[in-house]
This record gives sequence, structure tokens and C-alpha cells, in this order.
Amino acid sequence: MDNDKYNIKAVMRCLKILDLAASVDHPLSINEVCEAQNLNVNMAFRMLSSLVSSGFMVKDERTGLYAVSLKALQLSRNALLSLDIRKITMPYLELLWNQYPKANLNMAVYHDGEILVIDHIDSQDIPRTYFTPGKTVPFHCTGLGKILTCELPEDELDALIAQKGLKGFTEKTITQADVLKRELVRVRSDGLARDREEYILKDNCNAVPIRNNEGKISAAISLTAFETYMSVEEIEATIPALRNTAQRISSLAGFHDGI
Repeated sequence: MDNDKYNIKAVMRCLKILDLAASVDHPLSINEVCEAQNLNVNMAFRMLSSLVSSGFMVKDERTGLYAVSLKALQLSRNALLSLDIRKITMPYLELLWNQYPKANLNMAVYHDGEILVIDHIDSQDIPRTYFTPGKTVPFHCTGLGKILTCELPEDELDALIAQKGLKGFTEKTITQADVLKRELVRVRSDGLARDREEYILKDNCNAVPIRNNEGKISAAISLTAFETYMSVEEIEATIPALRNTAQRISSLAGFHDGI
């Protein structure tokens, strides 16, 4: 059945504006909404006003800019809490953290071309606030990103590279497509991704996949720490425990052939 005939155009436009607001790291102007959604100024103003009236966006009267509200963030939080994989995974991440309390533990999924962090546990030494649930991280220079994209079809990976680019965050970031593809082949073969100061200086990470009952990667978990708290050698030594944790979670998710 063609469901397009049931769509309400004004509602769809409002939802697209929310999508736009969620995809950028700055408040939106009316002109930005007009350009992105192909709307005239009057229509864009009406859509934005409706979103403000409903509580899903807020307007800064001083600047005239619009931003996502806390009400919209609450929806995101509720969506994260409803994920079954999170309910399965978190108890095992807590057990792993007890072994490595100086590390940060993170879990993410691949959704709509984004690496979306859905939960984390901070180290006992320093909070990792930039890995908060709901945040997206780069796919090409984080352990989570490499794991979650290592089995993408080549055309989908090419499209992702073209869309997102390969921004350099440190001098160790992979910024060439052919080099990244070779890296992902290694990740796929090893079932393990490393980030050695590729995203943040002096920060190192291991990541492994969680597989579902079809054997597909459904999520990823990572263990990270700054060199101030764990050396590269100590990070390397966590790999067996990290693999074991992922295997136990995958088994609960219905995957029984190993990772």
C-alpha cells in the first residue's frame, strides 16, 4: 500500500525541520530553513512558530534563531531507554568497568548514516562528557565508527564518505578513502577496531561488535582511556576481556557462532 497519500505535508515539513536542527551544531535561522527545505520565508516562519508553540523548539528573541528544546531531547532520551540492546548490554559493561575503572566504556549503534552513542560509563578519574548518550561521533576515526561501518556494502560506504567527508581531527586521523577502506578490511577480519589518538590526542580506544541472531552487527562497545590513566600497553591488554564481554552480549541477543 502506498502510504504517501496519508502523509500531512505540514507535519512532514515540521519533522524535516527538526531533522535539520538535530543534524547541525548551531541554532537555525529562518533563511537556513528556507534554503534547506525549499520554503518561502512566510512558510518557514509558520513552521518554526508551530514547533515553538508545541514546545519542540525554542526561539531566542534577541537573535531570532531557533534551537531544539528540552522537550525534544526528552523524546531522544526515551527512545534510548527503550532500546532492548541497551537493556542487555549495560549490566555487562558495568562488570567490565569493575575490571578497568580508569577507562570509559561506551556503546553505540549505526543509525541513518550516523554513529550514535546510546550509553556510556565514565571512568572514576575524569568524566567523558563528549561521549554522552545521544551524541554522534565520526565513523572514520573512532573505534565505534570503524566497527559499525566495517561490513557496509562498498557503495554504501562510498556514499557515507562522500556525505560526511574524512575530516582530520589529529595528525593520526585517516583522511584518505583508500587508506580507510584498507583499515576497515583489517577491522572486519580482526573483529576489532583500534583508535590510537585518531580522534582525540592522547586518547586510545578498542572497540568490538555486538551481533544479532542473524549474525549482523547491531551495536558496538568500546573501552577508552587517556594515556594519563592507562598506557597504550594497558589498553591493548583489555582486548580479551572486551571481546569476552561482547561475545556474552551477542549470545544473549541470539548469536551463537562467536564474533
